[in-house]
Amino acid sequence: MPRHVYYYELLATPFGEAATALAGDPRHWLPEPAEPSGEAWLVDLRADGALPGSLARRRGIVRVGPVPERSLPIDDGQATTNGQGAGLLRPVRWEAADASEVFPVLSADLELAALQGGGCQLSLMGTYRPPLSVVGEATDRLLGHRVAEATVRRFVLDVAARLARNDVTANR
Repeated sequence: MPRHVYYYELLATPFGEAATALAGDPRHWLPEPAEPSGEAWLVDLRADGALPGSLARRRGIVRVGPVPERSLPIDDGQATTNGQGAGLLRPVRWEAADASEVFPVLSADLELAALQGGGCQLSLMGTYRPPLSVVGEATDRLLGHRVAEATVRRFVLDVAARLARNDVTANR
């Protein structure tokens, strides 16, 4: 049975600037270090707080999809609105780089939404299916879901920090 994960972070960065960065080259917003690997990226995925020390870090293969047509276009750093506010989606999918058969694959949307009064919200909404059938389901109930939530939380926080840093750098 698929499991759902969600996390969000608020950014003081203006939506147009953050959206321009998120719509661009993933090397500028994926958690560092992000190394190109064919059509994907090798990224350190971390489950801080869910597992001790080095067990909390796993190298992942992250695939980033194009900005879908349902996202609102950005013109010269300014986002258009549809009466419901501005938004941008980037589909992401990740899996473990090693021993991938024992780790779940996450499929998600990374969404950036404009907030009234300035700033924006970055969120990741996705699903994963625990590996290893019945054993994987039991392990997921005991520990796996906490690891998945911690990994999503760290990913969103790292991307948010990169988007905020792009804003600071752009204003210098």
